[in-house]
Amino acid sequence: MPSASASDRKPALWKKVQASLRERVLRGEFSSGFPGELVLAEEYRVSRSTIRAALAPLRREGLVSASPGRRSEVNIGVGRNVYGPVYSLFDAVQKTGMEQTNVVEAARLVTDPVAARILQLDPAEDVVYIARIRMADGAPIAADKAWFPVQAQDVLAADLRHIALYDALERYSLLTISHAEETMRAISLDHEQAQRLDTVPGAPAFSLERIGYSGDRVLEWRKTVARGDRFSVTTTYP
Repeated sequence: MPSASASDRKPALWKKVQASLRERVLRGEFSSGFPGELVLAEEYRVSRSTIRAALAPLRREGLVSASPGRRSEVNIGVGRNVYGPVYSLFDAVQKTGMEQTNVVEAARLVTDPVAARILQLDPAEDVVYIARIRMADGAPIAADKAWFPVQAQDVLAADLRHIALYDALERYSLLTISHAEETMRAISLDHEQAQRLDTVPGAPAFSLERIGYSGDRVLEWRKTVARGDRFSVTTTYP
């Protein structure tokens, strides 16, 4: 019989189920519909409470919907441009009826120890670097710089002027951002930032920094500066 200390080191059952479900969701297995809790409990031969515990983090991440009284749905999968809580400026601009385009300033492999560290890579390892000016009907709205592991290098073959970066990652590199952590703060533009965004130094802006994940793996580091006079944030709480 295993000792108590050995038993404590074993992953909780719900965590094993959670890892399995996350992998299946990201693989697109549930694109035609997500099974109910009872069905999953029977499939994994666990209690319904274990299934609920396993689904809770996936629902918080936005991978699986959580609407009371309704069957759960997958929010990310093959052929769908839905990223749960992950913010997409491309989609936001498109929904206003304006045309979203990008001026690509850089798209190449680089050695960047800071970016590599954030991506949990060896500092000497190459990373994919993409810098763009985001345009709405031909006017600059934001400037961003993004770094990805070298596994994403096929995205460099995409026409990044006319495609959402996450769509390009899925299509060319077969990589999907499942969830992200994003920090936003108010700033005043310095001379370089103002020049890139065609405005004056000192103008108000938002600075956004995002760490994007695929499951537990860090897949993206992005820094965005958005013009305060052309960008707003609306949050809807359940």
